[in-house]
Amino acid sequence: MSIESLEAALPGLVAQRLQTPRRIDWAVIFGGLGTQLPDDYVGLAQSYPRLEIGRFLTVTAPAPGYEEGFVESARMDLAGAEEMSQKGMTGGYPVFPAPGGLLRWGSSIDGDEFHWRTEGQPNEWTVVVAGRNDDWFHHEGSLTSYLSGLCSGTIPPYGLPPNFPGPDPAVSVG
Repeated sequence: MSIESLEAALPGLVAQRLQTPRRIDWAVIFGGLGTQLPDDYVGLAQSYPRLEIGRFLTVTAPAPGYEEGFVESARMDLAGAEEMSQKGMTGGYPVFPAPGGLLRWGSSIDGDEFHWRTEGQPNEWTVVVAGRNDDWFHHEGSLTSYLSGLCSGTIPPYGLPPNFPGPDPAVSVG
C-alpha cells in the first residue's frame, strides 16, 4: 500500500500534504535506530508532519533538525517496552532490536500503541496494535495499508473504540 491509498481513505488528508517534502536526515535516524524504516512511513513523514486521525490516533514523525531527539524518544519507548516485556506484558512479542520485535510508530489518546513487527526487511514489517485493555491485533500489512483499511472500514478497529474512526474522520497534521 501507499500514501495514495491512505489519502483515498482520508479525503481531508490530501489538502494538507506539503508541497515540498520535508528534509529529514534519515541517515541520522537509521543509524541511531540501527535499522532503516519502511518506505511508506518515510514517504508519509516527508509529506506530512505528525499526523492525527479522528482526534484519536497519532502517527509520530521526525522533524527536520530534530532527528537525534526522535531517535532518543524511540530509545526511551523501547526501554519502557523492554520493562513491559520482562513483566510478560507485550502480548508475547519481543521488543526491537530482537528479530520480530516491536517498534512503536504511533499511539492513541486512550493509551493504545501501534507498532511495527520488525521481522524481515523494513518493507516487509507488519503492524501490531496493543489495545489499552491488553487487546492485541496483528495486521499482515504495512502501516499505510493498516491505516487505509481502518479508515475505509475494511479493517475493524480491533481493541480500539468500536466507533473509531467513523465516517469522514477529522485529520490534522502538525
